[in-house]
Amino acid sequence: MREVPDGARLEDADISSACVNRPHYDAQGKVAAATGAAMPPPRAGAALAAINGWVEDSELVASSPYAGISASWPVPAAPASRGGQVVYFFPGLQDSHNVQSILQPVLGWNAFSDQAWTIASWNCCKNGAANYSAPRKVASGDWITGRVWHDCAAGAAACGSWNVETRDATQNIQTTLSHTSNYGQSFNWAFGGVLEVYSVANCQNYPADGALSFSNIQLLDINKQIISNPAALAWRANVLQQGGGCNYHAAAAKTVTTLSY
Repeated sequence: MREVPDGARLEDADISSACVNRPHYDAQGKVAAATGAAMPPPRAGAALAAINGWVEDSELVASSPYAGISASWPVPAAPASRGGQVVYFFPGLQDSHNVQSILQPVLGWNAFSDQAWTIASWNCCKNGAANYSAPRKVASGDWITGRVWHDCAAGAAACGSWNVETRDATQNIQTTLSHTSNYGQSFNWAFGGVLEVYSVANCQNYPADGALSFSNIQLLDINKQIISNPAALAWRANVLQQGGGCNYHAAAAKTVTTLSY
């Protein structure tokens, strides 16, 4: 895992190999292992000592690549119970045919062992390594905007240079990962909103609000135009973890994703 100075460029040769592997999900909703094989998700109602990984999301897979994604969401209340858990909220882009990493503007609780809300922009996790911009502390009630876009001309199917920006619109602060690699990916797999957690042992480990909504979700098509056709915005909402008696529910509309926990 490596922190990149805000706005700096990171070349492939600069990537550190020391990073905690964070599982993601394939197009069938199964956990993608480091080898690329798939492991079945937990059974509904199964008792879990701790929840780790993606919990809920909204997703959209297209036949052609996206040129960008953006969304807004609030910083929720802190968890009522703090046991060292990590909680992430973000939109993002992946390649459904060649998953190497995910580009994601991230709001995290305890993301840097700080028992606080922070924002950072990530390219995670090629070969288990994550590149992220300098974290910035934010406060409950602030509004976050996240953007992902590439540097190439309209029509580029696999641009090699991408940017991820996470901004606190309330405090007017931002943190940007600039000109980060696509690792050969064409980003046709969009996530309007994701809840990802580590070491969550009970429902009180989640933010006390119980739900969070991503709003004003916008996708750019291959020509860098905002997609407005409802048929092209048929988001699928997924609940990927169960157990513990929490209020897990995901709902997705054209420009809004709501994740309940």
